[in-house]
Amino acid sequence: MQRFRSFLLLAVSLAFLAGCAPSEQAKQKATIHFRLGSEYLQRGDPTSALREYLEAEKLNPDDASVQFGLGSALNARGRFQDGLAHYRKALEIDPKFTEVHNAMGSTYLELGQWDDAIKEFEITLKDLLYLTPFFVENNLGWAYYKKGDLPRAIEHYRKALSMKPDLGLAYYNLGLAYKDNKQTEEAIAAMRSAISLVPNLLDAHLQLGILSFNAGLHDQARKAFEEVVRLAPRSDNARLAQKYLDFLKKSGR
Repeated sequence: MQRFRSFLLLAVSLAFLAGCAPSEQAKQKATIHFRLGSEYLQRGDPTSALREYLEAEKLNPDDASVQFGLGSALNARGRFQDGLAHYRKALEIDPKFTEVHNAMGSTYLELGQWDDAIKEFEITLKDLLYLTPFFVENNLGWAYYKKGDLPRAIEHYRKALSMKPDLGLAYYNLGLAYKDNKQTEEAIAAMRSAISLVPNLLDAHLQLGILSFNAGLHDQARKAFEEVVRLAPRSDNARLAQKYLDFLKKSGR
């Protein structure tokens, strides 16, 4: 579910708010540990991040951002329930900490708890000052997509794109929803848009190939499958694309 974690690490690094500490010295030390934890998390080292956040918590346990950092590091380790516990503690300390609701929504996506995810994302969107509502709309679309509510999924993907027209992932997700909703032309157009914005998006090339193949657009399908093989020749996607290419070659299409 990697697509649904986009920009969470950046939010952690920006989220450290001033909090009450036992002493000014302890507060300063907690700040150092927090910042180190955020650096480690951005570098893809959640274990080191967790160690630093735990040190910050010892020094300043009632800081909402420290709890948020702990939740994010634990989530990156796959310990989602533990992460949620720290997110809840962050909200107990600061009920207006909107980014926590977004992070909880993303965690519920990982857990397949679609209704809980929708609830948290909707809370996030109530904050009119939230800086990246388009990512939240995209995630809402995914939650509805996984629930099987394709019209609502399409609605939220379109909202995301109305806010940020260069959000390639939203175009890809929109293409999937159109595909499942039997809107082939719209699905093909969405996949093309996704590829134009994110040329190395392997899944979009594969989906464009399959959609084009099924629509009888064999030249377009061939080009898409060839791009899959070029981008990741040893991947499962490439092996599937090569099967389509072999069929097209044998059938003379």
